[in-house]
Amino acid sequence: MKAAQISGYSKEIELEWNDIPIPEVYDYDVLVKVKAAGVNPLDLLILRGRVKLIVDYQFPLTMGNELSGVVEAVGKSVTKFKVGDPVYTRLPEQHIGAFAEYAVVHEAAAAKMPASLDYAEAAAVPLTSLTAYQVLVL
Repeated sequence: MKAAQISGYSKEIELEWNDIPIPEVYDYDVLVKVKAAGVNPLDLLILRGRVKLIVDYQFPLTMGNELSGVVEAVGKSVTKFKVGDPVYTRLPEQHIGAFAEYAVVHEAAAAKMPASLDYAEAAAVPLTSLTAYQVLVL
């Protein structure tokens, strides 16, 4: 599959389109065919190494924190989703990778996409919603 990756931290936006394997699906994972991915300031912070004290990523790194798409496969213990379900998610900070043809995520970190949203709109929801929640709660 194709994935937009960086080979190291940089002040310049230099993504490389690389061929990498489709992620492996474990018991509680959902494999998503990515239809849209959100782009936000966190992506620039990661690219520039501004969060490496929190998460020091290994390279090459597939970029992208949030996405929407269609479930292509489910792990044997998944109960919330089935193949064909439209979903959206913010990928866990240790396992980002939304700028790719496929992404894998634990079923607890994904949600069924509301019918009122298209894929582009749904991909823009997860991180902005988390930010709004943090402002209200914290």
